[in-house]
Amino acid sequence: MDPTGAEHYRARHAAFTERWAQAVERWEEKAASLAGVRAVVDHGGFVYLFDWLGLERAGSLEPKPGLPPSAAHLASLVRDLEVEPAAMVVYAAYQDRRPAQWLSEKAAIPAVELPFTVGGAKGADDLSGLFEVTVERLLGALP
Repeated sequence: MDPTGAEHYRARHAAFTERWAQAVERWEEKAASLAGVRAVVDHGGFVYLFDWLGLERAGSLEPKPGLPPSAAHLASLVRDLEVEPAAMVVYAAYQDRRPAQWLSEKAAIPAVELPFTVGGAKGADDLSGLFEVTVERLLGALP
């Protein structure tokens, strides 16, 4: 589309790819302690994040995708967490925080609000910032 700018685009792509690979390596090293950590998640979200960092899904606030949690479902989660504890409740900034906060209090585990996109939280001003904030918030919930 822009043959005269092709070399410039290739150089910028190569520079981004190198910076990104270094950042991913840094985040993976930093977040290594999250591998195997059990967490309740708001719904089916964060699947790729959990897979990437090795987090284990301990339950879901939503009984079915898009269905808000009922009191009975939340009580069931509390009972489940008494048998197999989790380290945190993870929810997206756009989700209603009340179920996560309620479960956090009842199960005595931190609730972690994660940004869902660039601009979704202070510091998540670009793609690198989004990942940095996400990793830091998860690590901040560990004892």
